[in-house]
Amino acid sequence: MAKPLSIKVKESVAQLRTLQKKHPSKYKPLQMLVLIIERGPLSQKALSEAIGSSDRSVNKWRNEYLADGIDSLLEENRGGHKQGKITADIEQKLHSRLNNPKEGFRSFIEIQQWLLSEFGVEMAYHAVNKFVKRRFGARLKVSRKSHVQKIPADEVVFKKSIRKV
Repeated sequence: MAKPLSIKVKESVAQLRTLQKKHPSKYKPLQMLVLIIERGPLSQKALSEAIGSSDRSVNKWRNEYLADGIDSLLEENRGGHKQGKITADIEQKLHSRLNNPKEGFRSFIEIQQWLLSEFGVEMAYHAVNKFVKRRFGARLKVSRKSHVQKIPADEVVFKKSIRKV
């Protein structure tokens, strides 16, 4: 059986615990270093079982730490920096159109087609649906029909109670 890889951890357990609180997404790699300090050199398999991660992840974290130190372990290298298709100007026009009772939308497909025809922005139905619901809290459900140009004063006349003689 091969001898476990001996890693000299420069940080203390207290420092690693504070880093775990500051960087919750990096909890397991930091926990690996804590285990190495507390239990001594452990095999890759023993570390992976103690942490609850795969052997390959543990191997990657150990090699990163040996090569570049704690900074490389704490570095966030996930994606998610994609630029949105709807700009602030388009969002403002969409907001005003959603709040306009005469020129409102009846469906998310209608919003999707409007974005394509007016601004050349092609978005999937699901993306339009989620954007409008999250940003504006809009629900494009058809309510009971009520005429847009009705006069509220005339409505009051109908609601007056009839006087009994």
